[in-house]
Amino acid sequence: MDKFSKKLAVAVMSCAAVVTAFSVPVIADDAAPADIKDRTSPPDPVSELAKQQGYKFEDGRYRNKDGEPQPVVTKDYMVDWGTWNGFRRYHDACHVCHGPNALGSTFAPALADSLKTMDYSTFVATVSGGRKTNRGGTMFVMPSFGEDRNIMCYLDDIYTYIKARSLGIMPPGRPAGREDISDAAKKAADECTG
Repeated sequence: MDKFSKKLAVAVMSCAAVVTAFSVPVIADDAAPADIKDRTSPPDPVSELAKQQGYKFEDGRYRNKDGEPQPVVTKDYMVDWGTWNGFRRYHDACHVCHGPNALGSTFAPALADSLKTMDYSTFVATVSGGRKTNRGGTMFVMPSFGEDRNIMCYLDDIYTYIKARSLGIMPPGRPAGREDISDAAKKAADECTG
């Protein structure tokens, strides 16, 4: 037996010992206390906070009274699925120009700052149609992503992530956790991406 095989065998045996030492006895369903037996799942802090904030859950996202997607971030930085997916999608496509955590770069603005004054419809129009701005003789160009399904199918999610950063309710970096994806969000993504 070579050195690697010996180390592997020792590691496997050590893991088995740890798992055995920390195994939890299985309690039969009829032996569980009534309050646990009747509960289908623990209260979800994200959906509870969304209810407190007056948001409705429609089409797989939390929305305000005007139908605009809204981020839901708990004090422990647990986020709704849309904001989580927006974090992923932003850092896949947008951060190259707009910088990590929506903080901007030398050639594109900090979107966390832009969304402090930009409304949802302007955001959608800018991303889908693009924009050119001349500032002091320098032309800044935001390309159009209206035909890019990797952006447009998740635009509401990207918006909620950037909005959470703009509102200061989510610090830089990866969210601490997320709620599960809903069937409605899965269906919407499947229908959009084909």
